[in-house]
Amino acid sequence: MDTLRTVGAILFLLIILPVCILWLRDRIFRRAGNRNEKEKRENLKRWVVRLLSPQFDATEKACGGLLPDRLRSLYEEKRLILMEDLEIFPPSSGTKTKSYWVATFIPLDAEEAAATADLSDFGRGCCFATDGMGNYYWVEVLDKRRTDSPVYFACHDPYGNEKVADSLEEFLSCLPPGRK
Repeated sequence: MDTLRTVGAILFLLIILPVCILWLRDRIFRRAGNRNEKEKRENLKRWVVRLLSPQFDATEKACGGLLPDRLRSLYEEKRLILMEDLEIFPPSSGTKTKSYWVATFIPLDAEEAAATADLSDFGRGCCFATDGMGNYYWVEVLDKRRTDSPVYFACHDPYGNEKVADSLEEFLSCLPPGRK
């Protein structure tokens, strides 16, 4: 009889109790996950509203210079700004072997300007797109407004900055056919 009790206690401790604990944990996280899905949808809606409502003055203040006119007009092209997952082949690369990945454009507002890459090693600039891996595409901002600006890619691993295109217009002209 003692042997049966011992075997029962071992089964309870090693199988039944862990299964019950995991089942309870899953039920708790499933409820929290449903709440997280709702929060994700709300965050996405807020992101899109911010993306489609650029705050040029606040961005210029946060970046320390005036945005190029071409960047400002880019954010008026709502269909283009909402595009995601773009592969760009700049003409300066000479071949189709060198490309850049644009995961998404980012909102032009003070909140995003503070959250993007620190460009102080490269100059004054404004990030306008990301590759989704913590790297950003940016343009220079100056004290005087310009029509266009070169596009750079600030990478954190390996750390560096690379000129992608001589102008934002050139950069956008490299979008795949049918995506412009």
